[in-house]
Amino acid sequence: MQQNLRKQPQFLMGAGLCALFALLAILGYAICPDDSPNANQIMPEWGSLKPGSTVEYLEQHSAESRPFWFFLSGWAGRGEMVSVDPSTLKQSGGNWTFVSPKTGQSASLPINQYSLKKRHFWLGSDAFGRDILSRMIIGARISLSIGFLATLISLIIGASIGLYAGYYGGKLDAGLTWLITVFWALPTLLLALGLSFFMGKGYLQVLIATGLSTWVEVARVVRGQTLQLKNKEFILASRITGFPTAHILFRHILPNLKGSLTVLATTNFASAILLEAGLGFLGLGVAPPTPSWGLLVKENLGYLVLDQAYLVLIPGSAIMLLVMAFNLMAMGLRDAMDAQPR
Repeated sequence: MQQNLRKQPQFLMGAGLCALFALLAILGYAICPDDSPNANQIMPEWGSLKPGSTVEYLEQHSAESRPFWFFLSGWAGRGEMVSVDPSTLKQSGGNWTFVSPKTGQSASLPINQYSLKKRHFWLGSDAFGRDILSRMIIGARISLSIGFLATLISLIIGASIGLYAGYYGGKLDAGLTWLITVFWALPTLLLALGLSFFMGKGYLQVLIATGLSTWVEVARVVRGQTLQLKNKEFILASRITGFPTAHILFRHILPNLKGSLTVLATTNFASAILLEAGLGFLGLGVAPPTPSWGLLVKENLGYLVLDQAYLVLIPGSAIMLLVMAFNLMAMGLRDAMDAQPR
């Protein structure tokens, strides 16, 4: 299997892109220019800066030391930040003197309390002066974590329903198959929308809605393969030996489905990311100011026809690349499995 995967360029490309996004998400606040919680530092003076812009500012010395776990949730202990006009900034009598871009008037601050710093806006800033790169990095955490956990939920629910339906057959199979058919008839986004309306906005709500919307395909595939496996000799031998049903299902049948489940998990991961972005775009995703990629597209949609279309294209391109990466991985896994000797 591993040798076959190394021969699949689409799998290697997809895995490389996924690894890059995962690395950015794990590092998170440690590499963000704006390491405040949710990368939500608002500076109106820096609003709508073009990509590659640089600003200078005076930052008050903070009495708090940055905790070692700040990369998990950001750091709110930064001192006051004051935007300055660099051409007017001078040192005079132990003070910084400058013209404030905010008021247009002269101001001064003590040198022993404020330090001069620079910040680069590699991807520009939004209308509130928030750094787009930082919000994209934290947004990757939201997409990947929801995608992973929602995929886990869908696998647990779908595999359990499929195993019991395929193994027992009869009325239980008929009832569970009817349930699968009903959910299969509903568009996934419509189902996720309905669940989101019912549960409301928030990270946990989006996670549950996404997980409960993507289990149907898993259940269909697992049921079909369980129907084929339950009459195999090793399953019949387990029954005769007296093993309990749960042992047969999860120790003998389920391990034989790991290839199909791996492919399904990869495709469900892509679907979950797309669903989370769609819910965020429709205003039913995580609550602001949490920087979901879908929410970033929604917030800046009005700039698409202006000269700041990059505010929409950057998160939109990230969604496209991440979904494409998981789909490429799924295709590579499927081809590698087909190339295995039977």
